[in-house]
Amino acid sequence: MDVVMLGPGGVGKDSYLALMYAAMRDGIQGFGLCAREASLHEELTSAAEEVLRGRSPGGGRREVLELVLHHRGRAVLPVRWRDHRYGAGGTGVGLLPGLARADGIMLFADAPRLLGDDRYRADLHRMAAVAQGALAGRDGRLTPLVLVFTKCDRLASGAGAPAPLDPLLAPFEDVIAKVAATENLRGAVALVACGREPAGVTVPVLWILHHAIVGRGLALHAALTPGRALAPADKAAEYERLEPLFAPAERLVTLLSHVPSF
Repeated sequence: MDVVMLGPGGVGKDSYLALMYAAMRDGIQGFGLCAREASLHEELTSAAEEVLRGRSPGGGRREVLELVLHHRGRAVLPVRWRDHRYGAGGTGVGLLPGLARADGIMLFADAPRLLGDDRYRADLHRMAAVAQGALAGRDGRLTPLVLVFTKCDRLASGAGAPAPLDPLLAPFEDVIAKVAATENLRGAVALVACGREPAGVTVPVLWILHHAIVGRGLALHAALTPGRALAPADKAAEYERLEPLFAPAERLVTLLSHVPSF
């Protein structure tokens, strides 16, 4: 499974990734993630501890992280987690192949900066256009996309009031419309805080796991339906390997019923 995070520098992807890993390490409804290498596990665990102390995570930035999806303690699927940085004013053409291949996509935006910086909003609009271009060239696979708004704990909203969605979504209106109008795309909005009191950090990964696994199951089932051309043996083997995950992945939706979607 390939997951791509895309966002400008300084948006907080490193902090998000560390806290997400810490949350998923012990498992949620049986699903968990662990690093393939002990050094990466230690790096992410240490980074999460730093974030929970209110500090920036240490360590160098990795563009690709090799993880493993577990279910009920059993390793079931390799996960390649890619961190792509969108440069201000860039075209993003070099990002298209990775986005086009991804089984799940997260687009990151710094919520307070988005609301107060016109130039930043314009950069986010261009970034969203890159993602939209990649989605247009995909096959019929069920593909989840999550708009991840970071630093939502710093928004100047009233005590207990939800973050204002409409202004946050404005730079992404075109890609939202594309996803909403396309049968095989599933979009969600995650309002995230990464600090001493994390919030929302599991929403993006659970949304992607739910739709990516269920979608792969539907595609394999269709390929193996009697009456179709003989399916390759590798598809039959993959279906047999993933079949125990389909029902548990479907049940993840119970944790996502509150999530704004499109």
